[in-house]
Amino acid sequence: MHKKILLITLFLFSFSNISFSQEGKLDKGKKSLKDQKSIGNKGKRTSKTSSSTHNDPPIENPLARILWFAFAYTAYGVAIETPWEFNGSMHEAEISNYPYKEHRYGNFIYTDSTNYNITRFDVTNNFVRENDNLYGNNLGVNFRFLKRFALELEHLYLSEKVNNTTDNFSMYSALLKYYRIRTQRFDAWFGLGVMHVGNDVDKTGFGLGFGAELFIAKPISIDFSHKWTSINQQEVHKTKLLLKYYRNNYHISSGYEHFKIGVSKIKAFSIGVGASF
Repeated sequence: MHKKILLITLFLFSFSNISFSQEGKLDKGKKSLKDQKSIGNKGKRTSKTSSSTHNDPPIENPLARILWFAFAYTAYGVAIETPWEFNGSMHEAEISNYPYKEHRYGNFIYTDSTNYNITRFDVTNNFVRENDNLYGNNLGVNFRFLKRFALELEHLYLSEKVNNTTDNFSMYSALLKYYRIRTQRFDAWFGLGVMHVGNDVDKTGFGLGFGAELFIAKPISIDFSHKWTSINQQEVHKTKLLLKYYRNNYHISSGYEHFKIGVSKIKAFSIGVGASF
């Protein structure tokens, strides 16, 4: 009898320790993003580079110059535009008023000179939820200009309940996007900018992103994007894959969003609305 009571007591004690020591994903992720003190001193360089006794000018290699120009020309063609595209329809693609204003096009149009925008604002808001204790909101504004550029601003807010307490996570991103592919049914972009993690982390990192949208048939499209930054040698990712339903200049969306915050990974269901102006 005493042995059973002892076992029950030990079980309850261990269970209480587990429950009270439980750590939420947001808290664990934010801790991994904070500054970590390096172990040991790396030491400072004390040796000085010996100066060269010769001041002869370097000999220019003609082959190196040719290879450099070939690389720069190829890189420009891959990232911006090839000579074959310069005279093609995609070179003159305009920003549509909104996707599926007509059956044949999405975000860009080729031939309808009376039905395009010089600039356009796309506003989206998505509610994300992993479980009853972890959920949040993803708000974004995409400002399109100069036919193939856009400035995208986003704010991600997550909240998690752990042990009767609430923990929060906020991340802001600003990317300058270039739409590399601009067809009437498919467009793709890459972007550079900054991403800032708020709350008690309060750090900013260089941001990279890429994405695409495929317009299957009116009124449906598939939208994908991925953004990445590094905070104190820890990675932060934000990925989404959404199915969109368009109705005039509005849309509803539903799908999957994935967040990596340092060591924590969050897989969330997403549902939202948006509009183009």
